[in-house]
Amino acid sequence: MKKEKEKIRTQIIKSLEVYKGKLGFHFFDLPNSSFKSTEFVLDNNDIEVLLMDLGNSNWILLTTKCLFISQNGINNKIEGIEIQSFEFLNLNNRHKRKADEFRNLAEFKSWLYSGDFKITKKHNAYVTVNLPHHDFGFCLFNAIKKLRFVTNKYENI
Repeated sequence: MKKEKEKIRTQIIKSLEVYKGKLGFHFFDLPNSSFKSTEFVLDNNDIEVLLMDLGNSNWILLTTKCLFISQNGINNKIEGIEIQSFEFLNLNNRHKRKADEFRNLAEFKSWLYSGDFKITKKHNAYVTVNLPHHDFGFCLFNAIKKLRFVTNKYENI
């Protein structure tokens, strides 16, 4: 089904608006909002949705079709339709650290949903991104879910 890229952006932003106003999250919901990068060029039927500034010149740009990840000088472009799975690696490593090693349950949950986040593409290629805070982790998790939904359902026009 065809849908205007601006409407797809609005749909994605509505699902992530809980992060509006939080440090490190920049939404492109104003007419003059855009991201200028020399590393990536967007397709004509693609527009910016959200920039997550991870600090130290590291960032993740969510568009209506892709994720662009720049971390430690390495740039990756991941098409939404290429994403096969994604996971927090600390969830798999939780046997190495136990909840009683933390001051409280909130600190343990924060650790579980931060750190390395693995995005597996079709044909088993993958990208691992380090997320400094659990807000970035939850946001990226929900952003990828929504990106996969819209890229499988709509064709941007």
